[in-house]
Amino acid sequence: MANDKNPYSDYFDHNRAIVGVLSLFSGFLFTSITILLNQLQNKTEMLPQATILFLTIVFYIALYVLLDNLEMAFHYIKEIPPMTLKVRPFFNLLVIFYLFGAATVLMFLLFDLFYLSLVSGVIWVIIVILSLLTTVKRFYRQAVTRDWVKKP
Repeated sequence: MANDKNPYSDYFDHNRAIVGVLSLFSGFLFTSITILLNQLQNKTEMLPQATILFLTIVFYIALYVLLDNLEMAFHYIKEIPPMTLKVRPFFNLLVIFYLFGAATVLMFLLFDLFYLSLVSGVIWVIIVILSLLTTVKRFYRQAVTRDWVKKP
């Protein structure tokens, strides 16, 4: 029975735990940013904006690492069932992640925090470019070069 175990099972279990923790952490950070924006009386002062910017940067990094961990397991999948969208769901997930990060920039604009919005927008663009150059490039290369046809 021990020989039937997938050699990557421990890796997938560990990766699943990391994804769960990062998802929870990202949700907590996004909620914290939203609550701070709504509850702070003096949002235009330097200290509250620095705190919100710090939380935003940690949120962006958590999203980047989460996306990278979600992509890693893809390389160990042996077969994808026929009649599925193959890699398209992951590309849809990328768009959702990028829009989720951009939501903080728009929230800052809603609260008239133009400079905070500008700085966080530049940082988010850097994170997106880093993601495109690493995670997305690695995923795309794997998706294009892999033979998806099941061999008899």
